[in-house]
Amino acid sequence: MKKISVIVPMYNSEDTIEECLSSLIGQTIFEDMELLLVDDCSDDETVKHVKTFEEMYPDNIAIIMLDDNGGPGRARNIAMEYASGDYVGFVDSDDAVVPEMYEHLYREALRTGADVVDGGIYNKARDEAIVYTSDDLTGIQDSRKRSVLIASGGYICSRIFRRDFLLAENIRFREEYVLEDMDYIMEVFCRMHIIANVKKIVYIYRDSGESLSKTVDVDKYLHSTVSAMEAIYDRLSGLSCYEGVKEAVEYALLQLYSYSINICLKAIKDGVKSRDEVLQLLEDVRELKLRIVKGGYDNRYAKSKIKNTDTEIMKINDNSPVDLLDVALV
Repeated sequence: MKKISVIVPMYNSEDTIEECLSSLIGQTIFEDMELLLVDDCSDDETVKHVKTFEEMYPDNIAIIMLDDNGGPGRARNIAMEYASGDYVGFVDSDDAVVPEMYEHLYREALRTGADVVDGGIYNKARDEAIVYTSDDLTGIQDSRKRSVLIASGGYICSRIFRRDFLLAENIRFREEYVLEDMDYIMEVFCRMHIIANVKKIVYIYRDSGESLSKTVDVDKYLHSTVSAMEAIYDRLSGLSCYEGVKEAVEYALLQLYSYSINICLKAIKDGVKSRDEVLQLLEDVRELKLRIVKGGYDNRYAKSKIKNTDTEIMKINDNSPVDLLDVALV
């Protein structure tokens, strides 16, 4: 039994995995941690690199080999079946953590009894640092706190989660390649009882240009955004707290709706898709939006976080995707 299980999905990570693992092995409480490294059917030298670490630390590192590539969500779900720690953390194979990360988070978890503990994250590419869970959002949760957390977003990788809580609530990742963690963290926010924070930078987010989240394939991107919209609504709309967080959830849905429309318009301007193909895509995402977003654009989070031009584009598409194409492609 370990205090913390850290799950690291890997796919063709030979260039970054050694730095990532070195930062995890360098944790001040590494002896109380287990690292579950899930190889998602890499075809490079990733496994060769990590086997060296496994041989050096057999009591703390285990490699889980998958027979086929299923994306980071599936890899994390499988690793959860092996996890034994009181708390679980998720690290991306191209990122790194500071030496005291899990000591700080675990100590705060013990002090507060929290289901989730959040720490600061540094975005290396943007030279930005933030703690998404501010002091006024910590402690026992209510609709206001949950709503602000949902609207603020953030990353799963800067947090630890009480394993018994995740298992009891059966919170699992979707088996997708992109945005697979968006509905996951939102469901966590809706179901958790207590969240705590550590006001220190603990996670270094590389924001690699090679990341799956940087995909520009129109069909895959739309599949990811539409799947995320459906999953958010399906997972949250039936919860007892939904009415209290509905405005924040619908803001997130509007964000995804806007992304979907903009990628469609970009596809036709770039000559990737024909007008007729884009028109059908816009019709499909419009139908979904009208079905799952019950409120309008007079949404406090949307009004403060979404640009007016993007809101106007969404409104036009709501009424007529044909009109949107006529306006946007002039």
